[in-house]
Amino acid sequence: MYHRITIVGGNVAVTTSQIRDLLNRPRGLNEGTITEYITIRTAEVTKKARMTGYVGVTTNAPTDTLKESAIKFLVCVDCLRVLVDTVHAVVPEKEKGTMDIRFAKQLSSFEKSAGEALRAIEEKGATAFVVKSTATRVGGTTSSKLSGNLYSYNE
Repeated sequence: MYHRITIVGGNVAVTTSQIRDLLNRPRGLNEGTITEYITIRTAEVTKKARMTGYVGVTTNAPTDTLKESAIKFLVCVDCLRVLVDTVHAVVPEKEKGTMDIRFAKQLSSFEKSAGEALRAIEEKGATAFVVKSTATRVGGTTSSKLSGNLYSYNE
């Protein structure tokens, strides 16, 4: 099944098949679960991604490829958490230990990659802002009466 997700600035296509491929097509992973996580994480990435309307982002806005990668890593982390919790219901008894170890190692690796991908697209420390004019003005008629003046002169 193929889901095209639209993100501001272009189209990003993350599919359930891509997620399955990244996770080596594990047993017991429901198609609906992947689809829901794609929807959730797409909204998160869209919200966190730097946009061209912010100061200093005109040339360094994240590409659709970076956004897509972040979504994939985040969805893989979510799916691996589901698999770790449900592996015992799907995998035969003699394979459970091996699968637990495999999923735990994959989860650790994908968590690290997801964190790096998010840091690459988001604005550090929430420093981005939109430039616009303001109606604020400084009050007072002389320099000694201006708002914020440290020296107070009585005239």
